[in-house]
Parts: sequence; structure tokens; C-alpha cells
Amino acid sequence: MLTNKLNLPLAVVQAVTNDPYTRGDSDISVTQLISPPYQRRLRQTVEPVEDVAERLFSLYGQLAHGLLERAGLKVGSNVETRLFTEVSGWKVSGQYDLYEDKILYDYKFTSFWSVKGSEAKKEWVQQLNLLRYLAVRNDMDVKGLKIIALLRDHSMTQAKRDADYPQLPIVTVDIPMWDMEQAEDYMYERVALHQNAEPTPCNDEERWLQPSVYALKKDGRKTAVKLYDIKEEADAAAEAAGKGHFVEHRPGEYRRCADYCNVAHECPIWQNHRQQALEAF
Repeated sequence: MLTNKLNLPLAVVQAVTNDPYTRGDSDISVTQLISPPYQRRLRQTVEPVEDVAERLFSLYGQLAHGLLERAGLKVGSNVETRLFTEVSGWKVSGQYDLYEDKILYDYKFTSFWSVKGSEAKKEWVQQLNLLRYLAVRNDMDVKGLKIIALLRDHSMTQAKRDADYPQLPIVTVDIPMWDMEQAEDYMYERVALHQNAEPTPCNDEERWLQPSVYALKKDGRKTAVKLYDIKEEADAAAEAAGKGHFVEHRPGEYRRCADYCNVAHECPIWQNHRQQALEAF
């Protein structure tokens, strides 16, 4: 079910609704494979609920892909091509955005925080390596994997102040390439998990657990002076810092469940967690 809490114009609603995505004639896609099996199974029995406004970033990503399709290509290059292979009786599909000079590229319309660290996001590594597995199974020669990250929240002001901040709103991220044996093992492992008639409930990693922390704060300052995992260490730091300093407890949260799962409203695990939180409060 698609809601429209902000009463956005019909044109926006229809643009979001008419999503052209399809996994093709397959049982499961690479994107679904790396997602939690419990979440996927719940979506088969529960009507997802999302608001139009929550789908806008996805719409922006589709627009970006459409623009990039205009590009001229070298001989032997391809764009937006879906590949298929059979794994444990299921037809698995995956679509790459660009294949050029034996490199598989995927475009991501994403946040600066996705490229902030020194390592590529785990989900990107998994996705691109499964795509490469499909490509090799379809007789393609792949020598490299790259993400083209289009930063939706890039700030030129911040770029001028911070040399470590991306200087332009587009970043190329090199993805480490697994050997084929590792990719095959992971492919078969994920298919088996999704084929399970009763998938295991999502774990903390799949639920994007943000651990509880203790923030050392100072009167008049909005941001924390420092974050601590252990309360006693935060209390000791506040005492040492002196007058005007105090400790603020920031409870942990499951970010995917709270903000990014469109079947959380019918998920018994998440609803039980919320009830316990209310009772504790």
C-alpha cells in the first residue's frame, strides 16, 4: 500500500507508482538474495506499506540511471543488461548498469556517509561479486568491479573546509573482487537461506543495529564532545571535564526496522521489540 501523507501532486505519486523495475523471468534477484530471507518471506504474505515521500530517493536513482543511459558506448560495452543462471533449482538474475573495458559498474544514488569510510559497504561488495559470478557464468570476462556513487547530500561548503571530504558530488569506489570459488559458495549459501521454508528471524546485523552509546555533552553545545560505549567511562570523563559537562544516554536502535522496512508494521519481532521498549519507558 502506498500512502501520501504530504498530499503530494498526482504526477509525483504516479511517477513513484510506475516503477519499471523487474527481476525478469527469475525466482530471485541478486538484490533480493543479499537482503534478509525473513523480510523477503514476510513480504510474500504481508502488504508492504510505504509513503510516496519515502520512495523519492529511489525515484531520483531511476532518473539518474535514465540520464546515464544516454551515454555513447565503446565497442563491446553494454548498459542495463540482466543476466541469468540456475542455482539449486532456482533461476537467479542480476542486472549490471555498465560493462566497459571488462569492468562491471553499478550506479548508486546515495549519501556521503556511504563513501565516508575507507572500506566499501558490505552490501555493495556482496552485490557486485554476485553480479560478477553471473557475468562469468554467462561467458563474460570481468577484471574489475566499481561503484559510481552519486552523492545526493554533497556540500560544496564542506568540501572547501575539509580536504578529506569528497571534493565533487560523484565518487568512484573500487570493490574488492572475490575469487570465483568464494562467490559461488556465497551464492549457493544465500539461495539455500531463501529456500528455507521457515527462515531465521533477522539478526542484529540484518536489522542494522546501532548500539547504545553514552554521549559526553557540554552546556550550550549541540553535538557531543565524545561518545562512549561504557557508562562508567562516560561518567568519569564528565567528572574530569568539570562543571557544565554531563552524560546523555542514547539508546540503541534497529535502523532498518524503524525506518527502512516496509513490512515492519506486521513483523512480530519488531512489534515485540517496540512493545518491550514502551513498557521499559
